[in-house]
Amino acid sequence: MPHPAQLLHEIERAVSRERLKRYLTATAHDLGEAVSLYEQNAALSEMTFGLLHCLEITIRNSMHDHLSAHFGTPRWFRMAPLSTYSQDKINTAIHDAGGPAASPGKIVAELMFGFWTDLTAQRYHWTLWQPCLSAAFPHIRLARPLIHRRLEDIRWLRNRVAHHEPILTSRGVLYVGHHRQISLQQLAECVDWVSPAVGGWFRTEFRFQEAAAIVQAVSGSQWIL
Repeated sequence: MPHPAQLLHEIERAVSRERLKRYLTATAHDLGEAVSLYEQNAALSEMTFGLLHCLEITIRNSMHDHLSAHFGTPRWFRMAPLSTYSQDKINTAIHDAGGPAASPGKIVAELMFGFWTDLTAQRYHWTLWQPCLSAAFPHIRLARPLIHRRLEDIRWLRNRVAHHEPILTSRGVLYVGHHRQISLQQLAECVDWVSPAVGGWFRTEFRFQEAAAIVQAVSGSQWIL
C-alpha cells in the first residue's frame, strides 16, 4: 500500500536524502516509488544475509575439514604455511575464542569469511590449494582463480549487506561493489560445489525463492537501478 505523504517525508528525514538518492534518481524523484525500492533493497538484504549464513558456514567447514585431514590435526592453523596476514587473523581468532585452550571449532568460528577467501588466492596455490583445498569443492571442476574471484564477490556482497549498502539492481543480479555483480543462482552454485544436497536445502529453507521474487519484480519494472 502507498504510504501517506507525511510518512514519506518522515522516512526521507530518517533515512536521509543522500541514502535515497540512488532510488530517487531511478524513479525520476518520485519519493513514494523511491521509498518502495529502498524497502525492497532492505528486504532483499535481510534474505541475502540468511543465504550468506548458510553459504559461509558450508564453505568454511569444508575447507576446515580438508585442512584438518591434510595436516593430521584440527589445529592445522599451527602447522600450515600461512602468510603473516593470515597468521595474524588466526592469533586474533584464538584470543577472541578464549585463548589457546579454546577448541578448534570455536577458533574457526571466529575467523571472518575474508580469511577463507584468502586461502584460495594465488599465494597458496602450491602449498594449500593443490595438495588440499581443491578437494574442499568436490562437485565443481573450475580453476582456482575463478573460485577465488567468486568467493571475493561474495565477500564484497557480505560487506555491503553488513553496512546497509544497496545491493538491489534492475538487471536481475545483486551489486557487490567494485563495478561487479553476482546472481542469486551463483550464490547457490557455491553451496553446490561442496554438496548439491545442501544446495537444495539452501534453495528451499533460506528464503532463496523470496529473494529471487524481489529481484525478478524489480528487473521487470520500469525503474533502472
